[in-house]
Amino acid sequence: MTARYTLADANRLLPLLRSIAAEIEERRAERRRLTRLREELESAPTPEGVTHALTELDALLFENRTATDSSLKEFEELGLSILRTHPLTVHIPGRTRRGPIVFCWQIGENRIGHGHMVGEEEDPRRPLKVRVASS
Repeated sequence: MTARYTLADANRLLPLLRSIAAEIEERRAERRRLTRLREELESAPTPEGVTHALTELDALLFENRTATDSSLKEFEELGLSILRTHPLTVHIPGRTRRGPIVFCWQIGENRIGHGHMVGEEEDPRRPLKVRVASS
């Protein structure tokens, strides 16, 4: 059974989500750098050492992809799902007094302020309507 988080629980997860997301973003930037370098080497006019350098770059790119996949798996282990990786958008199965909901967080957001009704996860996310408790 998938865990369901309250909005408060989901917001408490944010430091961990941000940490994992930062790792993914760093790897994405490194992968772009390595890919550009690989393209430059492929178009180099001299073959001396290029084959070896390309092999090393391919190994680094493979390690990068494996590490990124491992980070994405961390979300799954928390019972969360990834809608997309660019921008990184995480779906958090939630619950409210009205029933189940899917909270939606994108990298860079300070709090969880969007969501979807269950079954509408592919639809555009909507701002959450949160009632403020009376004092």
